[in-house]
Parts: sequence; C-alpha cells; structure tokens
Amino acid sequence: MSINTKHLINWVGGKRLLRKTIAPLIPSDIKSYVEPFGGGGWILFYKDKWANLEVYNDLDGRLVNLFRIVKYHPNALKEELNYLLGSREIFNQYLNSEFITDIQKAVQFYFLISRSFGGCGDSFGTVRKTAGGGAKSQKNVLARIDKIHARLDKVMIENLDFEKLIKKYDFEEAFFYCDPPYTYGKGYEVASTTNFEHERLRNILKNIKGKFLLSYDDSPKVRKLYEDFEMICVERANGINNIQAKTRKNKIFKELLIANYPISELGKKAS
Repeated sequence: MSINTKHLINWVGGKRLLRKTIAPLIPSDIKSYVEPFGGGGWILFYKDKWANLEVYNDLDGRLVNLFRIVKYHPNALKEELNYLLGSREIFNQYLNSEFITDIQKAVQFYFLISRSFGGCGDSFGTVRKTAGGGAKSQKNVLARIDKIHARLDKVMIENLDFEKLIKKYDFEEAFFYCDPPYTYGKGYEVASTTNFEHERLRNILKNIKGKFLLSYDDSPKVRKLYEDFEMICVERANGINNIQAKTRKNKIFKELLIANYPISELGKKAS
C-alpha cells in the first residue's frame, strides 16, 4: 500500500519527484530492502513494507541520530519541538548553538532542516504566497513524527560506510536501493560531489550477490562507469541547484536509473 504522504524531512537529492517512477522497478520477490544512502528516506517511506528486513543507512550522523530518536523517543522529540514555531530569531539561535544530548541534537537538526530554505538547514525559509518554509504548520510537523515513528518500528538504522554496509547485508535475495551523491550539483556535508568515490561504489555493486537499483545524474562519467549494466533515463523538474543559480532556463534535470537486473520492461509497465 502506498503511503507516499509520509516523509520526515526534505533532503538534498531526495527522490520525492521520482518515487512513483522508482517504486515499480523494485522487485517484489526480495527478502531484504537496504538503503546505503538513506537521506530523507523518500523511497523507504513510500510503502508500508518493502521486505521482511529493511535497513536505513547513512554516513551522516545527524540523519541517523534524528531517525533513531524518532524511532525510540518520539514523544521527547515532539515535546522539545512543540513550541518552536517559525521564527527567524529562534532559527538563528539554533543555527549558532551547540547541544549536548542526542535528543537536543535531533531537535536542532530537525528544526533547522524543516524551517530552512530548500531543506538545506543554513538559511531561514521565507515564502511569499504559501505557508511553506518557516511558516509551515507545526501541527503537521508533529503528526509527521508519529507516522514515521510507526513506519520505523522494524527498520534497522545503521551509520556505516556504504562498502561495509553492502558487504554486511549482501546475499542472493537482498535488494539495495542506492542514491549516492551525484557527480555534480549541490554536495552533502559528509560526502561532497568532489570527494565521493564513485568508482569504489561501482566496484562493490558489480560483484554483489543480490540486486541493486541505482539512481544517478545522467553524466558521461556515470554512463561510462555503468556501461555494462541496464539503464534507463528519466526526467524531473529541476530543484535547489537551479534556484540557487538564479536561473529558470534549465527546468528539466535528467537522471539515470541503473540496475543489475532487467528494468526496462518494468518501466514500460509502470508508465
């Protein structure tokens, strides 16, 4: 059953715009579902359950801490967030403060991401015509935590390098959905586009026992790295990179979906 209204945060590179395209490409006969680059978890949260074993992983400890707090201490998180309304003054205080406990750190991270421009966490989000950004509903924020808490009930949460994670969970009926940092565009705090080891990821994925589905930017480097695998090209509306560049000329962003199993026919059936 689709639950695509469930999500916790917007995240750079999130698959909100492609989740309906990606979901039909995921095999139905898998025993495990693993996301080595979990991010905002848009694909994980798209369904109530993908497999008997589900694993969310990210190298960014802020994300991992947030999801662990939502899973194990949702009420404490909501209590701390309850009165943090959309305020530029509060946003700047949280942006320039250091917190001690894991719950406090989760509150700080979630507040900054949910109230910032583009979910980047570094500038207060203002809008002119809607109730988004810093003016979004606090009631909806708290309700979302309850939904994600329930969804994470049986999900393993890991904080490992992708190579260690994939080797730990790989077997014949395992499935890995990989959404790594792209070869260009806005970077990630712990894995920027300039230092991410794209070749190492390819070398790991080409030798796994299970299946993988990989989402990437449509670049010559990616096409060369994965020339031996099946890939399909998809398009989505451009996002934060286009806004930050202050141009609307390039409104379409092309991405590749790459797999070590047939996906072209699955894509045709879903379209």
